[in-house]
Amino acid sequence: MKAKSPNIKIALIHLLSKKRQTIVAMLGVTFGIAIFIFQAGLMSGFQTVFIEQSINTTANIRIYNEPDNKRKSVLQNAGEKDNEWIVVRNQKVKDEQTNIKNGYQIIKQLEKHPEIAGVSPFLGTQTIFRLGIAQTSGRVSGVDIEKENLLFALQDNMAEGNILSLENTPNGLILGIGLAELLGAKVGDNITVVSPKGVELILKVVGIHRSGIVEVDKTRAFVNLRSAQQLLQVDGSYLTDINIKLKNIDKAEELSREFTARYGYTAQNWKDANANVFGLFKIQNMITGLVISSILVVSGFGIFNILMMIIYEKMQDIAILKAIGYKDRDIKTIFLSESLIIGFFGGILGLILGFTLQEIVGSIRMNMKGFVAMEHLQFNQSPYFFAFAFVFGMVVTAIAGYIPARKASKIDPVDIIRSK
Repeated sequence: MKAKSPNIKIALIHLLSKKRQTIVAMLGVTFGIAIFIFQAGLMSGFQTVFIEQSINTTANIRIYNEPDNKRKSVLQNAGEKDNEWIVVRNQKVKDEQTNIKNGYQIIKQLEKHPEIAGVSPFLGTQTIFRLGIAQTSGRVSGVDIEKENLLFALQDNMAEGNILSLENTPNGLILGIGLAELLGAKVGDNITVVSPKGVELILKVVGIHRSGIVEVDKTRAFVNLRSAQQLLQVDGSYLTDINIKLKNIDKAEELSREFTARYGYTAQNWKDANANVFGLFKIQNMITGLVISSILVVSGFGIFNILMMIIYEKMQDIAILKAIGYKDRDIKTIFLSESLIIGFFGGILGLILGFTLQEIVGSIRMNMKGFVAMEHLQFNQSPYFFAFAFVFGMVVTAIAGYIPARKASKIDPVDIIRSK
């Protein structure tokens, strides 16, 4: 049985005799792995930023009173009788409240739950904001600002002002940074806020908040619970939502089902609230995987072609090796080694290039505003991506080299010598 080192030496000689083709095949693996690391890191990094900002700025579970749009009208419940007509003109839809009854009692119960880190009352309503000639629609979030700050660390994301100024200013208003830009508003300005019931309040801007989620920042403003209740002309017990922060967000789905069954209101977890975005992420990941796999498969065909060319050009060498005692498995080892050498060195270069691209592009100031606002592109540099890319590249090159290696091992040296 031959030692392995002579086989590797012969493989290296074959590769070095075709330097240009070897380099091209190696670069195919290099670029395939580098693009995989870059794209996977970029997609995963963006998704991680979005998830982190969603977790940090929105409730893990939101309890609210969902309107029943499928309820039957009075006429439908009346039924039909023979020889009887029911005529109603200008039927008026019943004006139902969307508040949570006994909301503060529910909050007290939730605060005792061992899995809950914090609970905050909430009253939300659509409004019109006016400042001079500027006017735009948005959503007022009536909150207990201390509890809301404990849950979502709002102060950490204040662009201007102090979040607790809202507690000390009865007619205070904190605008999302996008909403402030639309209105041209600054801290200290007085904003006219008009509710769906026609109530107008003049509120003073005491701060500007940046959540990092662009669409939220363009529409959301914080006020005291009492100001929101005045806009809707309701009493002090009126709440539309209860926001919950969990100690372990992985239990959000399980606990949302528990709270729905216990209280009879809809309990929506953060994953369901962002289901459309997560669906988009899945499509992005699928497309990225298909593109990168295609690149590595194409580089595999390049390796296949190069090894086949080497086999045809080295027929006489193969015959001589077999004539002096090399077995089929030795010939197979030689050509399979050539494929793996290309994959190994191409893979190492790909890892280096992929990491370098992430560092260079990640350092460029982008100031992007899409789903989320980012000054720099965020890359996920998880070792898993690097390990997976390298292993996948080696598997592709091994498969690409196996068929030529098997073909070389089946060559009959007698036929080659006779043909010469």
